[in-house]
Amino acid sequence: MVLDMGLRYDTTKITSKNSIQQNNDYDELNGYIFATYHADEKTKYFAGIGKSNRVPDAKELYWIGSPMKMPDGSMKAMSIGTPNLENTVNYEFDIGLEKQFEDVTVKVKTFYSQLDNFIAYNDSKKMNRYENVDASIYGLEFSGSYVATESLYFEYGASYQRGKKDNPLLGQSGTNMPEIPPFKYNLAGNYEYDESLTLRAEVVGSDKWSDFDVENGEQELDAFAVLNLKAMKNFGKNLELTVGVDNVFDETYAVSNTYKDLILLPTTDNSEVMLMNEPGRYVYTNLKYTF
Repeated sequence: MVLDMGLRYDTTKITSKNSIQQNNDYDELNGYIFATYHADEKTKYFAGIGKSNRVPDAKELYWIGSPMKMPDGSMKAMSIGTPNLENTVNYEFDIGLEKQFEDVTVKVKTFYSQLDNFIAYNDSKKMNRYENVDASIYGLEFSGSYVATESLYFEYGASYQRGKKDNPLLGQSGTNMPEIPPFKYNLAGNYEYDESLTLRAEVVGSDKWSDFDVENGEQELDAFAVLNLKAMKNFGKNLELTVGVDNVFDETYAVSNTYKDLILLPTTDNSEVMLMNEPGRYVYTNLKYTF
């Protein structure tokens, strides 16, 4: 058995230039221990437990929104940030198995993460929209490869995650965590021709979003599958040419969901959300010389 461990002490001091807003100090002891057990030459078990933390950023603490018209007719800039946020502490447990057969390798991993004082955005509030809430995330990952012939081999992978807040945010009823992607998968085929030419075809896809934080601006995104192609050619020992096409069929799709605090420019329309699609068809070439 092999043990890997670490310990670290973090201290963070945040000073606001605005004398009205408070300063913040955060101190946390973090660490992990990870164990790997080789049952035999082709079987490996692993497990780990750890603690980490994240301090709130300047936007979450001190963000000042666009001026709003008050009932008396005056204009006032509202404090969207929450200066007294606690830091998020993550306790995570991982366990998995890696197995090699004659032509197939398989790796399975599952994890559970308990988040104390997760920093969440609450669009139901007019000010101080960031708040702390306890939450949990768990998931499963599956990956591996299959060698079909001396020239042809495949790679595959899939992952699934779920996340829940322990309690709804103030003024809300939902408990879905934000930024938790749905079931994702990838499958790639590689063909090596006379050791100088490698061809690769890859499909990357995702299920539609069915569990998302609708009260804070996330929405249902469609499922997608994208085909990428690549060819690599070696000219002697020093020169390599790569040509590829990503998103061959020019699909319109998004990997990241919308969210109310994802903005590039201030807007007076609080109902707007920003959806960033991934690039369309993309053709590229690289030439590498090694000496």
